[in-house]
Amino acid sequence: VRMLVGILRMPRFDPMDLVLSSKSVAGFNLSFFADETRMVGRYFEQILAWVEDGSLALSNVTTFPMDELPRAHDAIQSGQSIGKLVCLTRHAGD
Repeated sequence: VRMLVGILRMPRFDPMDLVLSSKSVAGFNLSFFADETRMVGRYFEQILAWVEDGSLALSNVTTFPMDELPRAHDAIQSGQSIGKLVCLTRHAGD
């Protein structure tokens, strides 16, 4: 019954609208890689090499301390933010 309720509440969309507006819906289940530490390590080494040699450019990152979460929320809601917004937490002992 819960599954049926979830399905009925699921947002509806026309896939063709996504295509025409250059948008997509994607999902990843990273749990498949939980035991693949060597393989994932090699992937990260390659990604890091690309970043270091300039082959892979990182998007803009704007950081906000936790006490400025309202500003981060305003930035998202404005529709004017570009790149990633990251909220910084304090490390234990800081």
